[in-house]
Amino acid sequence: MPRGAVFALLGILYWTTHSMLRPLIGTHVLSLGGSEAEASIALASYSILPTLLAILVGAVADRWGSRRLLTSGAVLMVVGSSLLWIPAFSAVIVSQVIIGMGTLAAWVSLQTFATRSQDERETREQRNSRIATFSLFVAVGQSVGPALGGFLQELGGHRLAFGCYVVLALALACCAWGLAPREARVHSPSGRPLVRAYVDAAVLLRNRAVLATVIASFTSLMIFDIRSAWLPVLLHRAGLEQWQIGVALSAGAVAGFAARPVFVPVLRRLGPSWMVACVMVLASAAITCVVISPGNFVYVLTMSAVSGFAVGFAQPLTLALMADEVPTAQLGLASGMRTMANQSAQLVSPALFGLVATLATLGTAFLAVGGVAALTGLVSASMLRRRGRTMLPERAGTSGLLEQVRNE
Repeated sequence: MPRGAVFALLGILYWTTHSMLRPLIGTHVLSLGGSEAEASIALASYSILPTLLAILVGAVADRWGSRRLLTSGAVLMVVGSSLLWIPAFSAVIVSQVIIGMGTLAAWVSLQTFATRSQDERETREQRNSRIATFSLFVAVGQSVGPALGGFLQELGGHRLAFGCYVVLALALACCAWGLAPREARVHSPSGRPLVRAYVDAAVLLRNRAVLATVIASFTSLMIFDIRSAWLPVLLHRAGLEQWQIGVALSAGAVAGFAARPVFVPVLRRLGPSWMVACVMVLASAAITCVVISPGNFVYVLTMSAVSGFAVGFAQPLTLALMADEVPTAQLGLASGMRTMANQSAQLVSPALFGLVATLATLGTAFLAVGGVAALTGLVSASMLRRRGRTMLPERAGTSGLLEQVRNE
């Protein structure tokens, strides 16, 4: 099978599997008799270990190659999701911890595959185009997953949806082992052991563009998590059916899919810093405004689509910026850093939601967390803008994407 088709298949399988499950966890805890605070704990438990270990896993991808790591992650996803058939809150917590580690390993591997050039003759422009194409197929999985999960839950309850997750995760494991390319192991020139991965990551973060990219990735995943994990709880409380919730979430993912083909011309028009600012503010505002009328299905559908379209630009942009700023031998480490930021967002978001919802209301929590996401997005955009102003002309080539935008 052609390499591009393999990456497309793996991206679709992974994101369909991942995006179908997370919207179901909060409502599953509620169906077991749990509270919103317990739903917050379950959602946050998914991200605890990945937040701590993402950088180390990224270094493993650099040293040992991505194929085995991707396969191992898919197997963990199968094991963790099997526990969801046990109708107990403790089983949900354990399952989320295991699934969190599995999805961490799988997504770091896929990002490394996407950003690492497979041909020495590949130009930066060709690589960025390939990253945008990969993100396009990722968006397909993000579009299909929520609607599939909602439909299956409506058809046969949570158990049927969890069973489908197991099947898809098994398919991901089989495709990863049988189809993913075998990469040569990459050893850092310094020969540093894996335990130095956190030191290496700190060195990379001294690059302002890398730090800004990590913050932007954190912000985009915070917004994504608001839509995928907490919007279902809000809409459930407002009386919408599960299939309507699934369709609303998929509308956001489909809109994100539509953003990929126009990624390059919009980036050329706005530049990285303005794109980050516009994307984060628009996405945060749209998803936060759902609290105005959460029981209005058409209104919710529209706001979800607007937010999804805006966030759809974030993934290819942050991947391309990382690929431009980080040495090839450390792209796995960079993927781990990016994933750590994403997992941190999925840890911070439920914690903030749970705290504010307990002290006030769920609607207030949407306003608070949405405001935090918009603020961090603006901080990232400001850092990128200052980075662009301080780059000397002879050093502008260190960022192919920035150079391309300026020249055009």
